[in-house]
Amino acid sequence: MVDYRCDECNSRIIEQNGLYTCPSCGLVHEPVIKSSSFQLGSIASKDQRKKQQYTSINNQLAVVSSLGSSIGAVEEYLFRDAQGSLIGEHSQGKFRKFKNFYHIPGAVKGRETDYRTLKIMNEVFSRLHIPNNIRDRTLYLYRKYKKEHKDKITNHVLLSALCLLLAVRENKQNCPLTLKEIVGTYSELGHRVLGKNLLALMQKLDIKSPLAGIRRSEEYVFRVCSLVSNDSITKERIEKKYVIDVFVYEKLLQLLCLRIFERIPNPDRGGRRPYPLSAASVYVADKLLAKKIGRSSALTQKLVAQATNVAEFTIRDHAEFIFRYDYDDIVTEISNQISSNFS
Repeated sequence: MVDYRCDECNSRIIEQNGLYTCPSCGLVHEPVIKSSSFQLGSIASKDQRKKQQYTSINNQLAVVSSLGSSIGAVEEYLFRDAQGSLIGEHSQGKFRKFKNFYHIPGAVKGRETDYRTLKIMNEVFSRLHIPNNIRDRTLYLYRKYKKEHKDKITNHVLLSALCLLLAVRENKQNCPLTLKEIVGTYSELGHRVLGKNLLALMQKLDIKSPLAGIRRSEEYVFRVCSLVSNDSITKERIEKKYVIDVFVYEKLLQLLCLRIFERIPNPDRGGRRPYPLSAASVYVADKLLAKKIGRSSALTQKLVAQATNVAEFTIRDHAEFIFRYDYDDIVTEISNQISSNFS
């Protein structure tokens, strides 16, 4: 590895959780890009008919087709009959439209499983809004484990889900997705991916990642604050009740939630799942903020539950637990720092 130096403190930069970071000041410089021949993106072509999402291996275009034969030549959109004569204009339009959805099967012959799996992954990335560095890491792991355990892989879709889970856990705060969301997205696409199956595959392939540790509620704070603050209903309530910019409100929530979790020791959290606990902390933070400035709170348990996709009774139960601790000093400290925003 090249001996890179930090721009801030001139310390040696190290690779950690898929990022180049400074161990001294904590500055994150850039993601670690692993060598991979997998690509995802949009076809760049002047021909509007060819603009669509695609996946490729070794820089070769591959749109997955469910048909077993090609419709004409790969780049040709004028169709002929068995005698070589052009067919009628009406039939030309039908075949052209048909080919837009099913073409280039010859390019994937013998590698249909790979391309279909990559197409599924592409859709999952799109639905979950996966960052580029997580996407690249997922594809790299998929190719790596597929090559190393060729004889043990029987379900490539399950392997792709496992690789996504590992990539997400390696990066932690950069992509705080839950296992439930990953499994749910694959289920929406019609693929049977279960948490226990992912664990079984991980054990079968003897994959042991020390980075895939236990999640903490702090890792979800920025995400849940963004979900709540950018919900259309809550945005209107925030602006009406607090007369403050939503962006400033979101930053206040983030700061309060992180300070709340500093007050609650990890052993006291017991077996509470980190994501619902993080969602409940947003509700508590809003209550504390409203009480300090003498206004009615903008958030309700129902609004937080809807924005974060957590059951309302779970928000209520976790909020009661969080309220057991005293946060007056934290709220006073923060409100003194930003009191000018509420003038």
